[in-house]
Amino acid sequence: MTLSDLDDLGRMTPDDFRKADQIRDAILSGIAEAEARLHAERSEAPAGPLLPPPTNRGGKSEEAVGGETSMGSNLVAARLVLEGGEIKEIPARRGWGGSSAFLDWINFTVHESTFEWPGAEFVSPEQIIIEASAQLEKIFGFGITIQRESGANFYKRSYVLGDAWGMVCHGGQRNTLLVMLSGEGCAAAAFGWEQRLHDWLKTAQSPRITRCDLAHDDYTGETYSVDRADRDFDGGLFNNGGRNPDCEHRGNWKHPNGKGRTLYVGNRANGKYCRVYEKGRQLGDKNSEWVRVEVEFKSVDRQIPFDVLLRPGEYLAASYPAFAWISQRQERILTTQKTVQANYDRVCKWLKHQCGAALAVVAEIEGSAEAMLAKLARHDKAPAFTKVPDWRLASKSIHAAVEEFMPSMTMGSDALMDYGLQLT
Repeated sequence: MTLSDLDDLGRMTPDDFRKADQIRDAILSGIAEAEARLHAERSEAPAGPLLPPPTNRGGKSEEAVGGETSMGSNLVAARLVLEGGEIKEIPARRGWGGSSAFLDWINFTVHESTFEWPGAEFVSPEQIIIEASAQLEKIFGFGITIQRESGANFYKRSYVLGDAWGMVCHGGQRNTLLVMLSGEGCAAAAFGWEQRLHDWLKTAQSPRITRCDLAHDDYTGETYSVDRADRDFDGGLFNNGGRNPDCEHRGNWKHPNGKGRTLYVGNRANGKYCRVYEKGRQLGDKNSEWVRVEVEFKSVDRQIPFDVLLRPGEYLAASYPAFAWISQRQERILTTQKTVQANYDRVCKWLKHQCGAALAVVAEIEGSAEAMLAKLARHDKAPAFTKVPDWRLASKSIHAAVEEFMPSMTMGSDALMDYGLQLT
């Protein structure tokens, strides 16, 4: 606004202000009517809502953008929101995604005031971590187990979540707590964790999903393959209305050798990044046709809605026109079992190649295979590849150890140190 504008504003009469208010009200009324008509059109569509639901955060303006929303189009409209003076995109979703995908990574932040300590006027960092551990155990089935030696992700302190299934960071960063749940953590978490996390985030202070990876597995490769993904890229099916994204090939594409190939689409520094890769061959099975489609969303120029926890297939199907086919039901347990089997087969091949001759000699000297195993086998620790991620196998959480010493959960940080629970 210039000095001339201020001068003109100072000369406005009460009638001028009333007229300005009437113009503003007419504009708002027109917008409301347009939104009502658009909502009615969506309600009549046979495929259900093609646009994502309104965000649960208030005070932000929204506008539909992107491609067409008709059933015959591969493009799905997205939404833009104005947040903190910046325009951000909310990922679109398809109504027919069903249970066609699962979460393979999730990061979220909440304000530390989410974790209140009963009866305490001042809440110490130690108390926040203990309360956070208890809350996370209710959601995932496991909590925080141990403090790491250093901070991470620009936080002063970091902690292990479950049996190395993720990480919790605290200290600094505007008094927030960062929770990172890896792919193994998503598999290990108790059934229904997505719904529990969704409901809890809606009650937390300043909640925000900063990353989520959505995945779909084709175990036979009959529906989708890395070669088809490559052709889809050439056909423009990874273009969502803008310019073509970056594309990178990893592995031996000229002469496939069974070690697995990967197609990367996009730039990981941006808010959306796609990977299509031969999962089974990556795990060591040269003959496996298991293909994984994975899209990583980050809160870079994007606002990730909480509904992604409940409808991952819908958001994955809408992430690129190439994935409009996604509709098969996914079973996380089957994926875990196939991963363990692939690792087991790989270890057997390694033993035969590297140690087979030596084992045969030892068996002959000892007199039998059983005697050889008795001599060489170790039973103190199971190999990592044999462990199936399961919340019931997690180590004891920090808050559970504290409760053994102080059931009332009201002691301050000095008392915590007396019990040897100095967490900072």
